Amino acid sequence: MSKTVGVTPGAFSTSFHHICEILSVESVVLDKPTLVENLDLVILTGGADINPALYGQENTHSYINAYSMQRDIYEIHVLNYARKLGKKILGVCRGHQLINAVLGGTLVQEIGMMVRHGGHHDLTDKEGVISHFFDRVNSMHHQGVLVPGVGLTPTSRYGGVIESTEGKDILSVQWHPEAMGKQALEFFNHIIKEWE
Repeated sequence: MSKTVGVTPGAFSTSFHHICEILSVESVVLDKPTLVENLDLVILTGGADINPALYGQENTHSYINAYSMQRDIYEIHVLNYARKLGKKILGVCRGHQLINAVLGGTLVQEIGMMVRHGGHHDLTDKEGVISHFFDRVNSMHHQGVLVPGVGLTPTSRYGGVIESTEGKDILSVQWHPEAMGKQALEFFNHIIKEWE
């Protein structure tokens, strides 16, 4: 049975489409919420910081502007619609943070005040799906999830920051798996074709 993946515009979004092409899976730019109805998987991609108001904080270290806040509103609508329709949802970097914040989680606005998160690092406390695919990941962010959203279970950590979560029809990761070569193909092949 063929699958269709929707990818929100954002950081490295073309990489997701390239991976889908390699895996012979149809992908579309998810620029209209109504497209969710015909998708098997919704991917919320990386990019600018989310508004700290989403997790009950004032902005102290977040890089937000009119565009990023407009994107927050759009992607929250996509997330809620996808959940309502029971679609599979993958959040990557910004998407990981948005999903957890919308579901009641809390973020740190500047990870540098806790631990260095640049370059690459190992994952600790691995569980669930990601434990089969990732040991060491890339790290290109300055915010991070401290408290998971309601219904989401942390499945990896690093330096006090939750690096991935899983819940009903939701998987989110802080790193960019789409930029990890062979691991990316194996991971996305599973997520797109085998995730039940």
